[in-house]
Amino acid sequence: MEYFVLHFQLFLLIMIRMVAMMAIAPFYSSGAFPFKIRGALAFFITILIFPLIAQRGVVMPDHLGGYTLLIVQEVMIGLFIGFLVSVIFSAFQLAGQYFAVQIGFGINEVIDPLAQISIPLVGQLKNLIGLLVFLAINGHHFMIHAIFRSYELAPIMTLSGGMMNSMMRFLAHAFSGMFVVALKISLPVVATVFVVTVSLGILAKAAPQMNIFMLGFPFKIMVSFAVMLLTAPLIVRVMNVSLERSFHFITKVLLNWPS
Repeated sequence: MEYFVLHFQLFLLIMIRMVAMMAIAPFYSSGAFPFKIRGALAFFITILIFPLIAQRGVVMPDHLGGYTLLIVQEVMIGLFIGFLVSVIFSAFQLAGQYFAVQIGFGINEVIDPLAQISIPLVGQLKNLIGLLVFLAINGHHFMIHAIFRSYELAPIMTLSGGMMNSMMRFLAHAFSGMFVVALKISLPVVATVFVVTVSLGILAKAAPQMNIFMLGFPFKIMVSFAVMLLTAPLIVRVMNVSLERSFHFITKVLLNWPS
C-alpha cells in the first residue's frame, strides 16, 4: 500500500492515458458502455500494468505546472491512439455515404451509437460490419496492448515541437488512407450504380414518354443490395486487412515516436 501511495502520481497518469483512449476508440466509446463501466475497466487495467511501468523508475516533476503538462500529454497520446483506429471506422461509414444518395437512401439517416452523429442507413450497416470484424480479430485487446506498449515506445516525457509535428504527419497519413479504404469498399456498388444510371439514361432517350428515372429508383436499390450481398465476403476481407494495417500503423507510429 505504501508503494502505491508513493507512486500515485504515476498511477494517475497511466489511468488518464487509458481513459482517454477508451473515450474515442471504437467499441469502448460506444453508448452501450456507460461511463462508470469504462472508468472501472480503465482502473482495473491500470492496476495490472502499473507495477510493470513503475519499476522502470519514472521521475515525476516536483512542481504542479510540470505535472499538469504531463496530464495534458497523456490525454493527447491516449486520444491519438484511439483516433487512429476510429478513422478506419469513419472510412466504413464514408463507403456507405458514397452511394447512399445515388440509390435513394440519402434521406434515410440513423444515429450512429459510436460517433453520436446521423449517418445514412447503409453507412451504419458498414459500420456495424466493421465493428464485428474488429471484435473478431481481437481489436479491443489490441487497443489495451497498444496503451501498454506506448509506455515502452512513447514513455512519459515533456511536450515538444517535434512530437507535435510527428503527430500531425501521422494524422495526415491516416486521413489519406481513410478515403482509399472507403473507395475500395464502395467501388463495386458505385460502379454498378453508375452503369445502371447510364443504362436508364439511354432507355429514357429511347422511350421519352416513360418516366424511366422514377421507375429506376427501386431497380437501383434492388441491384445495389444484390451487389452488396455478392461482395460481402470481399468487403469483410477489405475491412479485416484495413484494420490490421491500422494496427501495424499504430505500432509504426509508436516505434517512430520522438523521444
